[in-house]
Amino acid sequence: MIRSHRSNRSNRHDRTDRHIHGTTTRRRRLPAALATAAASLAGSMTMLSGTASAAPLTPTALFDPPATAWVSLRNLTSAQFGARFDELSEKGYMVTDLEVDVIGADYRVGAVFQENPDGRGWYSLRDLTDAQFGAKWEELKDAGFRVVDQETYVVGGTRYFAGVWVQNKENVGWASYRGVTSAQFSEKFDEYKAKGFLPVDVEVYPVGSGLRYAAAWVQNTEGLSWKLRRGLDDATFSSTFETYKAEGLRMVDVESVRTGAGQRYAGIWVENRNGRRWVERRDMDATGYRNRWNQMRDEGYRLVDYEKYETAGGVRYAGIWRQNSDRPDWALRTWVDDEVKAELEEFDVPGISVAIAHQGKVVYQRGFGHQDVEANVRMHGGSVLRIASVSKAVAGVLLMRMLDRHPELDLDDPVREYLPLPEHHSYTVGQSASNRSCVESYPEPFDSSEFDQYDTAWAAVQAHMDEPLGCTPGQYLYSTHAYDVLGAVFEKLEGKPIGDIVREQITAASGADSLRPEIAGSPVKDQATLYDSDTNEAFDPDNLSSKVLGGGLQSTAPDLVRLGLSVLDGRIVDDTAREDMWTPPAGSYAYGWDVGTADDKTTRVVGKAGGQPGAKSYLRIYPDDDIVIAVLSNRWKGGHSASGLSKAIGEKMLAELG
Repeated sequence: MIRSHRSNRSNRHDRTDRHIHGTTTRRRRLPAALATAAASLAGSMTMLSGTASAAPLTPTALFDPPATAWVSLRNLTSAQFGARFDELSEKGYMVTDLEVDVIGADYRVGAVFQENPDGRGWYSLRDLTDAQFGAKWEELKDAGFRVVDQETYVVGGTRYFAGVWVQNKENVGWASYRGVTSAQFSEKFDEYKAKGFLPVDVEVYPVGSGLRYAAAWVQNTEGLSWKLRRGLDDATFSSTFETYKAEGLRMVDVESVRTGAGQRYAGIWVENRNGRRWVERRDMDATGYRNRWNQMRDEGYRLVDYEKYETAGGVRYAGIWRQNSDRPDWALRTWVDDEVKAELEEFDVPGISVAIAHQGKVVYQRGFGHQDVEANVRMHGGSVLRIASVSKAVAGVLLMRMLDRHPELDLDDPVREYLPLPEHHSYTVGQSASNRSCVESYPEPFDSSEFDQYDTAWAAVQAHMDEPLGCTPGQYLYSTHAYDVLGAVFEKLEGKPIGDIVREQITAASGADSLRPEIAGSPVKDQATLYDSDTNEAFDPDNLSSKVLGGGLQSTAPDLVRLGLSVLDGRIVDDTAREDMWTPPAGSYAYGWDVGTADDKTTRVVGKAGGQPGAKSYLRIYPDDDIVIAVLSNRWKGGHSASGLSKAIGEKMLAELG
């Protein structure tokens, strides 16, 4: 699924966004003179009860599906949001929750997007004056659309509005209003409750004369039980929350406003008729929200509503998440949680990320500990870590693809048929991929942790090709830099650097977007901080360009699992190539992979371990049981075992899941 929630900052806020029936347009705000001439919000009220569309709550089959693709954005500038808006609307997403905030002079936009399965028209508009919003409200009401979300904010002393409308295909009744006092809100509440309407959005905001309220309602055609509460202090909100949760209601909207009497909260709860899980968290700072967002995404939830608001302690966030997969119900979820936590705590590991697939789908992904200890960024499924020598297993997959792409290539070909190497490099392509070339690991000049930049595998080979071999080719000698030679052969065949080959033939082919060479000095989003081999002291990354296929790749744990799935299901290599890759020339080491059996001595297991400064890793596959497990950490030594942890998980799955 597509997801994004972070961005850089700027102060532009002159953008409105609109999408209807696949057409996206941009519209500038009216000039300041017209804006200031608009009617004041205070005391104004606009409302409608009539026929229009369904809100993003009902029909629940459409707006609360068991699973859907989704995206959330936050804290984007106007221009950044506009660009992402265009991109996502073209991909068939619709805005279901819009968030526009001006805190100080800082204008930021965010939203929750959800897949639009029936292609209904919708609008997301912002930066409208009171008069403009009223005119657009009338226009869209007449065109068969209804308000499902409203926002208001002040820029340069002028109040502006934003909103989301969806097309009415069900032709149900609805209502929306804004700028009402507390007393007026109570009157309207009673009126629409009596008419059998259901609240779908509530907004609270301060104006010069006190608080004002906005709300949106839809006809309750499904007869859902519901509650709307406002003006709650922290303790009352907490107790109310627990009461309604116990009554089988789920939260669909949360609101917070700073008042002279302290922070006050409002919310809407509706009947959780299908019983799927949900989570609400509030009063999180930016880092806390980021950590929670990542955790909930990992655990198989989607964001359905979020709020950014001011408090006496600074800016805070609230969010509501809805179960979006079967991962929360996986039978071994709690057991794996406990097992990884025990490993993390016993060996004081900075962070561990784990992903598991069974029967063709990812059933578990989660991070524990920290991606970055000092910044308090928690490890998660999107954390990008070094995979160290698991890169060799990736090289084995790439070898099989090269054999398919280049019929002239054969495992028994001497590497000197492709590369101008000295005569003592008398080994074959297959031997360079199976630790039988006798090329030494870390030969001169690679005997320290400070390496130069090598833009190709061939450049790295040239730096050490005059060094003597460590044995007679054909004998087993574990070697990281033998895979440089393999990479250089691929470069000769493909006519491009090994990094490009990996991205085209592995990353793109498997759908594992984060699986690629680590590039020194070019950090990627959510790249994990590296920690010393047996301490939690952070250090600057060393340059891995001298060993791309031997130990220079990085990935998230879920993407490493996706690679494993693509191997098992035949997407990236066919069945014959897969079995060739996992058939050792001798012993138990095949082409980039270790091959063996589980504790029962009969269940087949293939895998690869890795360890280097800032990383310990293991990829384990049970081919005949359709199980793939990836374990990654951001520290090498210190006693913890990625191999042992993956084995414990695998053995438990074999015993419990059959």
